[in-house]
Amino acid sequence: MRTAKLLLRIPGNWIGEMSVRCNASVKVLRCVPSDRAGGRSLLRIELADTLTDESLEGTLNAISPDCRVDLATLGPGKHIATVTNNGCLICNLLNEADCFLDSAVSQPDGRVAWTVIAPRSDRIGLLIARLKEAGCEVEMISLREQEEDAPLTYHQEKVVRTAYDMGYYDIPRTVTLNEVSEKLGLARSTIDVVLRRAERRLIGQHIGR
Repeated sequence: MRTAKLLLRIPGNWIGEMSVRCNASVKVLRCVPSDRAGGRSLLRIELADTLTDESLEGTLNAISPDCRVDLATLGPGKHIATVTNNGCLICNLLNEADCFLDSAVSQPDGRVAWTVIAPRSDRIGLLIARLKEAGCEVEMISLREQEEDAPLTYHQEKVVRTAYDMGYYDIPRTVTLNEVSEKLGLARSTIDVVLRRAERRLIGQHIGR
């Protein structure tokens, strides 16, 4: 398996435009194709200025009228959004290249930082070629093989990353363990054990145990 970090400027992409227009940080937690042309994304949105759900939804619809948005507020300036797009080019390009979007985070300049996983390097190369054909600017930041001796297993990293992105490690905490377990479709007790084992491994590595 290969992991690539890419920096993209995607023409007409509402995430990049929103990060510039609203001084927002947008993290894509999940992105899946819903049919041959569309896609659904789960996002965490953090704003410097507090907006009501209605105001934020209106801003999103103004930037991208084709999107359908469902919002939930986690706290001041923090939202979880489900966005359905009937013309999600990105989802379909990832599908065609047999790649998986592990994370996507907006940048202040309107670009989006991607972490992509693929079975082979040539699939990432195909994805980059397809993105460029679609008019995207793409910069490869890194390409590496997933390490066998990584501090966390893939499953542990997925659970920790999801918990982190949802706000489980925020101070104060903005989601509960139950909400993380519902999001991942796993029992609360399972999530609790996975997180504690992952935390123990990370702390042990840090202090040399």
